[in-house]
Amino acid sequence: MLFNSIEFPIFLVVVLCIYWALRSSFRAQNLMLLGASYVFYGWWDVRFLFLIVISTAIDYLSGLLIDKGDVPLRKRVAASCYVMLSAVAFLLPNWSAVNFHLFWLPDADPSSSLVSENGPWMLLAIAAAIVSLNIGIPFLEAANRETRRRIALIASVGGNLTILGFFKYFDFFAESLSSVVGQVTGSPPGEITLGLILPVGISFYTFQTMSYTIDLYRGKTESTDRLIDFAAYVAFFPQLVAGPIERARKLLPQFQSKRPRLDMDRLRSSVWLISWGLFKKMVVADNMAVVVNATFGPFDDPGGTYAVPQDGLTLMVGVYAFALQIYGDFSGYTDIARGVARLLGFDLMLNFNLPYFATSPSDFWRRWHISLSSWLRDFLYIPLGGNRGGGWGTYRNLTIVMLLGGLWHGAGWNYLLWGAYHGALLCIYRLAGFRSEREDLSLPSKLLFGFIMFNLTCIGWLLFRAQNVETIRIFFTGIFTSPYASAQTWLDLQHILFYGWFLILFQIAQAIMGELDLMKRLPWFVRLNVWIYILMSLLVFSDTSSQEFIYFAF
Repeated sequence: MLFNSIEFPIFLVVVLCIYWALRSSFRAQNLMLLGASYVFYGWWDVRFLFLIVISTAIDYLSGLLIDKGDVPLRKRVAASCYVMLSAVAFLLPNWSAVNFHLFWLPDADPSSSLVSENGPWMLLAIAAAIVSLNIGIPFLEAANRETRRRIALIASVGGNLTILGFFKYFDFFAESLSSVVGQVTGSPPGEITLGLILPVGISFYTFQTMSYTIDLYRGKTESTDRLIDFAAYVAFFPQLVAGPIERARKLLPQFQSKRPRLDMDRLRSSVWLISWGLFKKMVVADNMAVVVNATFGPFDDPGGTYAVPQDGLTLMVGVYAFALQIYGDFSGYTDIARGVARLLGFDLMLNFNLPYFATSPSDFWRRWHISLSSWLRDFLYIPLGGNRGGGWGTYRNLTIVMLLGGLWHGAGWNYLLWGAYHGALLCIYRLAGFRSEREDLSLPSKLLFGFIMFNLTCIGWLLFRAQNVETIRIFFTGIFTSPYASAQTWLDLQHILFYGWFLILFQIAQAIMGELDLMKRLPWFVRLNVWIYILMSLLVFSDTSSQEFIYFAF
């Protein structure tokens, strides 16, 4: 389900009414949230809900083994029933034979079987796996503490990465291997890809569940023995499919206590975050997509043959449009997620902090997708040695982290190039000893460094958006060898300024005043005019086609 779809407001109102009617019992609220989250995610494809169930069960049991040393029989039975019943509900039916309408009412196709072709065999395999697991856990409980903890951690991390790697990267590496073999032997092998569909949000909830068991192993949090609480934390619908990637030590305790009441301050901030996020997505990002798709679209076919355009400035404007698109799209999603979570009594972490005002690569990654960059720092960069291994060790670690960060975003060479590019920027700035966060820097210096960093970031966005390496070559050739404008250049620039001016102006005001929640600092008549502009823009300028968020693909 999309935040910008017609179904979501109806879904949210129903959820809020039932949720707050259960306010006397936060356990009942958790159970209700779990069901609502599964409906929210199942709107795309019910079958992929089982992957969330598997991740939940693996990390729940692993967490108990790591922290408590054993899994009581009733907890094993509960987890086993949870997995088995989920398999029956999500895998056994032939969901392709059922159409769902606005209110989730099924309309079966009488010509198709309502039982999936491989459903019974999958149930049999899952049942066998559950039995094997229940036989193996007592042996693991009897092992010494350190062995048990390591095996449980390996099971958690290995299981999650196997699921993520299979669905997200199998086809990419299979195609790459096939290409290499074909070039070496002159006879490419037959088709070895599986044509896998990427489950929405798999990278986000996989990293979130892994952080739980890793933090348990490090002693930085405590496990929960309540399966419903943990399952609701994993599947929490506001941030399930595009983050922020929350840590268990921050979010899970909020599921284990009574929610704060929905007072006027919480309601005000929630409504603002949701409205501001929708504005960023539907007015700014979706309208930037018109320019971006027109600029990049002709080059998206990897098998095409294209001449270098004579107006390189049009290509440059398209890159700037994508910078606004991806920021409005992704930060807009985060704002909506944080706003919806606050309506439910939860506080999610800040994921964006004016990233285009960064003055260096390290400053950018402290502001952009903060939940991912901090995850990579804590669970990859520091374990690799961080900056403790001397200069070259630090550069190696930065490069590895950014390469894997690029690969996290997608299975494609452009994402690896984007990660390598940002790794190189971090290394170059560090090698030069440049520290833009120095407080003694003058305002003109900060503006200059910010301008340079923004344009370096946009070069990275070119690598990120390009569908193939040839597109990157064409754009660089056009921008640097044909820096000319055409009538289309000015039309695109006008389009960007028309739909993006208010976002740009508002962010400048946030930066100058040093306040992200700017609305509480503005006079009432200014707030009124801001609200009028936001709401009128959503009514008049928003794209009504309910475009998906860009990061759903990651």
